[in-house]
Amino acid sequence: MKISRIFKWLKGLSREDWAKNLCLKVLEKMPNDYLVYTEELKSGIIGHVLTDFRSIPYRYNFFFNTSVSDRFEKRSEPYFYLNGFILSNAYEKNIDLSIYFARGLIAGISFSTKEKFNLTDLQVDINNVKKTLIVEQLSQSFWDEFRKIHNKYPAINISEIYEVNLDGRCIYHLLDIDDGDFVGYEMSNGFVRVSHDDLETISNIPNLDEYF
Repeated sequence: MKISRIFKWLKGLSREDWAKNLCLKVLEKMPNDYLVYTEELKSGIIGHVLTDFRSIPYRYNFFFNTSVSDRFEKRSEPYFYLNGFILSNAYEKNIDLSIYFARGLIAGISFSTKEKFNLTDLQVDINNVKKTLIVEQLSQSFWDEFRKIHNKYPAINISEIYEVNLDGRCIYHLLDIDDGDFVGYEMSNGFVRVSHDDLETISNIPNLDEYF
């Protein structure tokens, strides 16, 4: 669905620009520790925004312009999110916002509502903002391998990567597909598809071309 059908009032403003402007307005209220993320946004790190309205809160995942993300990525930085932002404007009140970060990069946002709201005169309350770590540090050997994968498939969102253990096998989740299935990477076997039937079924696949 085109963004103009969801947010008709945007008058041609792209979903990417809307997300960028929103994050700038919010992060500029935060301490100087978060200035680097505003620099990322102004440098054009958001290449594409994919909405997920099936989840609650409603999620907007950021896919990076790799020429920008490569400059700012910090492998030692943890995955975390900030929640507790409260947004209001003349028409909407008390919208909950969370912002997600991964390896030194701003990776997505989520809201308590998918109703449209305008950024004009946006008020941002940061009094109850909290930082929460969400993903454990993954192995350096995986990240070395993932850099090669990401060069070929730059649309993979690093905020969606996490380790899954299935019957003693360590699989790194890369992206969700139909009905809870996902594709991942196993260090010893390469790309795999994990299907959720009565039992977990793991099958090798040659590449991710069909998913992009």
